[in-house]
Amino acid sequence: MKVSKILMTAAMLGSMMLASCGGEGEQQSDAAETSVAGSKASSSKVSSSKFSAVWSKDASLHVEPTCDAEGKDVEVCINSSVPNKETILPKKAHTWGTRSEKHTEEGKTGYWTVECSVCHTKAIIIDALGFTKMEGTNKDTSGATVKLDKPNGSYVEYEFNMPEAISSCTVALYGWVDYWKDGNNNNDQRGFFNGSDPNVGVNINGTDLTITNTKSYEGMGMTAGENGNGSFTLCEMGAFTTAIPAGAFKLTYTRLASYNLNITEIWLMYK
Repeated sequence: MKVSKILMTAAMLGSMMLASCGGEGEQQSDAAETSVAGSKASSSKVSSSKFSAVWSKDASLHVEPTCDAEGKDVEVCINSSVPNKETILPKKAHTWGTRSEKHTEEGKTGYWTVECSVCHTKAIIIDALGFTKMEGTNKDTSGATVKLDKPNGSYVEYEFNMPEAISSCTVALYGWVDYWKDGNNNNDQRGFFNGSDPNVGVNINGTDLTITNTKSYEGMGMTAGENGNGSFTLCEMGAFTTAIPAGAFKLTYTRLASYNLNITEIWLMYK
């Protein structure tokens, strides 16, 4: 009788161990046995069980996002030792201080400077309407923003004296895209790429920026307007890792395909 009870207890413990944190659903495994060369392999279902994973957030592993870095939530499985699940938390918005007076110089592009009061990221804000050269036409005939019209290859140049050397920076555009609330215009599905190729290009002192932001305009936080004008949004395009010296500076913004933004400012953010 004691032996029988021991065997029954072992069987119950074995069945409980089948439940793990792999997820919910049916768990099956196949065992294939192969005999001598030329014979067929056979497989058999070993076990089948249903289970529910029990996950819990671990406060000790939580990383709070800042305006300087992403954070994360970490969930651990409390009924099995399987890898943790991580959820990336996006960076918070910068807390920008008061802008400087506009820096102006005859024949040059005007710009402002500003700093985040939390992480002390600095920014040079280029006046997009203060271009020193334009090839092509501005689709915004009101003159409120720059949106390069056809043909593709139209561009604007911005030149000024960089106030300090920058080892690297993040390039962003501030502006809006024109699309409609009813979804008639497919611009609401476009970001900085028209298909697989960039629809705009940015060149700094002869070096192209590699655009890494693949989000749609809506994914960047823009909302449609009644007459097609979306909300103004600061859209990061990517990191420029080539050092920028103090002194003569030139940035070129080029239309490569349709769906470029109506921009009012170009931001260079750096530490």
